[in-house]
Amino acid sequence: MTRRAGFTLIELLVAIVLTGVVAVLVYGAADAGVETRRRLEERGHEMRATRAWRATLEDALRNVRPAPNYNDSAFVLMPATDGGGRPRDRLWFVTAGGLPPLTDDSDWEVIVEPTPRGLSLLAHPAGVRAPPRRLIGPPQVTGLDVRVLSGVAGARVWLETWDSPRRVPSAIELTYWTDDGPAGPPLLLQLPLGGTR
Repeated sequence: MTRRAGFTLIELLVAIVLTGVVAVLVYGAADAGVETRRRLEERGHEMRATRAWRATLEDALRNVRPAPNYNDSAFVLMPATDGGGRPRDRLWFVTAGGLPPLTDDSDWEVIVEPTPRGLSLLAHPAGVRAPPRRLIGPPQVTGLDVRVLSGVAGARVWLETWDSPRRVPSAIELTYWTDDGPAGPPLLLQLPLGGTR
């Protein structure tokens, strides 16, 4: 008996099953690759937004200005903590701006405070009728600890409070907090004025 050329039914079934297994593996790998790429893009966007927020805050602090009028406040620090003991300090100051969105066409009154959504930077243009600009910082950072360097009479001391709102301190230390504690080392900035008008 001669055998005909061709495949048996079992050989065809094995080929179909193997093709299906390979297709499932390829689809799973492609799906994992797409998901990984999406996560990386999301994380990259979050990191860029965090860097931009911090750069805006640092620029605002580097361009801090004395109060526009003699008896006005220039720099106010309001220390606070939440029920769990996490610092939730609030900071208010006047800045010249420089980097967008705080342009240098007017002075800005800036409030930095922790919120449940992250650190908030709210800026009002001084003397201009325009809407305020709000930037929300890193969402995982929900606490802020601020210390200021006082340079009164040659004695340089780090303070948790600032009792001279018409004066600008010599330097500032910002420690960002998450639910787990401090988020990295503190940010130290020397402020340009450190005095009164």
